[in-house]
Amino acid sequence: MPLGIPKVPYKFRLDDKPTWIDIYERLYKERTLFLCKEITTSFTNGFIVLLLLLNSETDLYNDPDLDIYIYMNSPGGGVHESLTIYDTMKTILPDVCTIAMGATGSVASLILAGGKITKRVALPHAKICITLPRSAATDTNRNIDSLIIEEEDTLELRNTIADIYAENTGQPVDVIQKDMDRDFDYFMSATEAEDYGIIDRIAKLKKENE
Repeated sequence: MPLGIPKVPYKFRLDDKPTWIDIYERLYKERTLFLCKEITTSFTNGFIVLLLLLNSETDLYNDPDLDIYIYMNSPGGGVHESLTIYDTMKTILPDVCTIAMGATGSVASLILAGGKITKRVALPHAKICITLPRSAATDTNRNIDSLIIEEEDTLELRNTIADIYAENTGQPVDVIQKDMDRDFDYFMSATEAEDYGIIDRIAKLKKENE
C-alpha cells in the first residue's frame, strides 16, 4: 500500500500539545523547500508562493540571516518557469541555499547556480546537467514568418540563459555557449560542477566528518 505523505508531530507554541502535520509542512517551518519534480507552471506558482511567504517572515522577524534551503532533484522543465523562480530567489531578502541531490538537469541547474554564492552545495554523488533551450518541434502548417520569430525568440532566450550561467559561475560566456551547443546534454559530477562554478562545495559524507 502507498504510504502517502507522512505526518509528524509539531508544536505551534511551546505550551501546545503536538499537532500532526504533513512532513513537508513541517519542513517549510524550518525554511526548507524541495524542488524535486518537473518545473511546470503550476509547480512554479506554488513554489514562488512559498518563497514569498518565507520572505515575508524574514521581514517580520527583521532577521536577514534566516536562510532558505532548497533541496533539488529535478529533470528541469519550462525555461520561463525556471527563470521566474530564479528571479524570485534573486529579489527576496534572505539568502537562498541550493543543494543538489540525485540529478539536477537542464534549467534546474540554472536555479542551482542561482543560489547565494558560497551557499551552493551538491551531495557527493549528485549529477548536474546544463543545457540551453532548443526550438520546439517545427509545425509544417505554420507560416515562415512565425517560425522565424520563434527562432529569434529562442536565440534571445538562449543568450539570456548563457549570460546568467556566466554571471553565476565566473565562466566566460563563449565557454558557456560552446558547452550548451553540444549535441548531447553536458552532465557533470559534483566535483566537475564545483570546478565549473555551478556549486561552491561538496557536502562531506558522515564518515568523512568523523
